[in-house]
Amino acid sequence: MRHAPRCHIHLEEIAKLYCETCVNLPICVACVHGEHNGHNLHEVKALAKLKRKQLTQKLKALQEINKNKNVIATRQAKEKLILNVSIEKEKMIKMHHEKAQKIMTKIQDTEGRKQQVEQEKQDTEKKIFDSLQIEMEHEIQGVKKKYEDIFRVTKLELSDTFKTRESSLEKELAKLREQRERFERDKKELLESIEKQLNENMKIIETMSQHFDNLQKRFETLNIMSSSILASDNDWSAVQCIPDMCTAATNLMEDLKQDFPELTALIKVTVNYKQYFFEKPSVTKISENFDKKITINNPYQKVYGMTCSGDGKIVISGITSNWRASFIIVIDMDGRMLKEKILNTGELGPFRYCKFLSQHKVASVCIPDEIGLYDVRDGSYIKKNISDVISSWPKDRYVRCVATDPVNNHIFVGGEDIRDVYVFDDQLNYLHILTLPEMIKWPRDITASDGHLLVCDYDGKKCFVTTMDGLESKLVGEFMKPNLGGNKLAPTRVCSDMNGYVYVLWRGSSQCCIVRYNHDGSQVLTKRMLDKNPHAVTVVETSQGEKLLVATYNTQTVYLYDLMTED
Repeated sequence: MRHAPRCHIHLEEIAKLYCETCVNLPICVACVHGEHNGHNLHEVKALAKLKRKQLTQKLKALQEINKNKNVIATRQAKEKLILNVSIEKEKMIKMHHEKAQKIMTKIQDTEGRKQQVEQEKQDTEKKIFDSLQIEMEHEIQGVKKKYEDIFRVTKLELSDTFKTRESSLEKELAKLREQRERFERDKKELLESIEKQLNENMKIIETMSQHFDNLQKRFETLNIMSSSILASDNDWSAVQCIPDMCTAATNLMEDLKQDFPELTALIKVTVNYKQYFFEKPSVTKISENFDKKITINNPYQKVYGMTCSGDGKIVISGITSNWRASFIIVIDMDGRMLKEKILNTGELGPFRYCKFLSQHKVASVCIPDEIGLYDVRDGSYIKKNISDVISSWPKDRYVRCVATDPVNNHIFVGGEDIRDVYVFDDQLNYLHILTLPEMIKWPRDITASDGHLLVCDYDGKKCFVTTMDGLESKLVGEFMKPNLGGNKLAPTRVCSDMNGYVYVLWRGSSQCCIVRYNHDGSQVLTKRMLDKNPHAVTVVETSQGEKLLVATYNTQTVYLYDLMTED
């Protein structure tokens, strides 16, 4: 390539021109009137100058992309993953340590109560025996045997009474010790789970790292070769090599533009913490009559969503009376209005739903595809349209429910006629899609509780417990449907309380009831028939204990029911 080539036809002649029609073949002057007559011919210096300019432009664009591309994303992901794993380990070990301390405190307290019972037994025996002894001393010798018999019988009765109490305490101690052992086993399993996640994610990141390294090597090689050609004064070399360099640069630009959103999921550490109850769980029932009712005035016409914060504030969302705007209001337990916000959407029937994400933030969704965060402190609201964030969101799809996972700061959005649940973070950044099990048609309402997702399948007339980690949700259990004379009930709303017990609102053509379940939905603990057209339910913690809140759809009323402890 350092000397001018010869004509590919007249080998004895030095090539003077290039035939662009024949892919830059070198030809002599004779070929102009021969086989290349009428072809697009170029003088070699002009063509070389043009090709150099094309390659220079390609390299400039390639260097700009390479400069802006975060090729060190893998290393940062590794460091962030390791940091997050370390933080989660520390949090989990601290939490397990605190819970272990609670168990030890309970054991010590129970052992102390056992000693107290023993001391009480001895004191009671001494008091009774001393009293009997005094009486015996004032009686005649003839009735002494009578008091000895009384003494013996009393001692036996006391022994039986305190033996029962001692046996009960021994059983309680045994349960606590068993719980502590199970707690330690679960701690070990959690640590192993975290290590397993770390190893699996590190393997994936290593693969991505190799991919990024290969891209970088290709860029460096192409840059060196292209720079060498551009620096060369050989026009023949420029004309023949630059087209290949441009093609390679175009391919590399496409590869560098490729994004890897799965890196965000890989650097997160998911841990399912189990709940432990150190006290014997009390059996509660829903009071027969409501304790209080709160009336909401116009323009807040139809209630679709209701949730409660940790400080007792009630947040309600729905449709205004003109059916062309939605609303979010905040009230206290006495019904006083604290905040109110009208959101003009311009859509007919803008159904709005809400769930608390943190003490001050409420996640809200509204038809057709709005997702937002409402601050109960100042009433501010930020929002996005899901269709602007997710290209696969169909134009005719409507949001139908929202759930929040405060542990991981995740927001789950369910749509109509689809099993896909869209997952966002607490900054409204889209993360991934969680696909529900096949037996679920589409979620009417969802709630995150105890590391699982509770799903009301209204069309399927069933309520399920599923996992909420990863991309594919798995079935954990199914709620028992209440037996109400064969009426075809369907679940419309679901929520859970501080202890993890679940409340499901079931509706039929003529009947409606709220049912309280155990944690996995396998047992019906209590149920209450309702006749006030309920449409939203939640549980709130008050100074008088937990209360069940039921909001009606068209009477603009919130009813508060006591959750009473049964003896």
